[in-house]
Amino acid sequence: MNPAKLLTVLLLVFFAVACSSPAVRSQQQGIAIARGVNLFLPRADELTGSFNAIQAITAEYEDRSFSFEAHIEARPGKITIVALGPLGGALFSISYDGNELVASGSPQAISVDAEYVLADVLLAHWDVDWLNRRIEGAVVEVSQTGDERFVTRQDDLLIGISYESPNPWGGMATLTHLERLYTLHIRTAEFTPQ
Repeated sequence: MNPAKLLTVLLLVFFAVACSSPAVRSQQQGIAIARGVNLFLPRADELTGSFNAIQAITAEYEDRSFSFEAHIEARPGKITIVALGPLGGALFSISYDGNELVASGSPQAISVDAEYVLADVLLAHWDVDWLNRRIEGAVVEVSQTGDERFVTRQDDLLIGISYESPNPWGGMATLTHLERLYTLHIRTAEFTPQ
């Protein structure tokens, strides 16, 4: 998708979800990625990348599954994720500027916590060393061996991520959260560095 078309989609989605009351979270609060484990979001000066990505995501939990398309836009100082349903309607949006995370829309309609979507995107695609600096909890570590990434607490596996490509943004990634008992199948359809 070209940048102009992506910008148009993002603007339409933001107008569509603007009527909902946003949830705001500060950078200092972090996102609970497991019991007693927080992922603290980057400061504005750490948001240095610039890219657009489109991902098809299927989430499985117990006997339910649902799919959505995630449009991710990263610019210096800001990251935005917009989720579209199977018919193209806006489900939710997440915007983070290094200070505040603002989630708008109704992710409850598909039983998804928008903050967890952002955390899972970071866990699956960001640098392992960077993640280890941002995670706090009792002996928690993110490691990667070949095409697999692991989040462990005192050697117990919390989250496993496998990739079909050496590039985390290439092809399919499967994230399995063993504590929360869900699986995400994330297919990156498009990744465009800016």
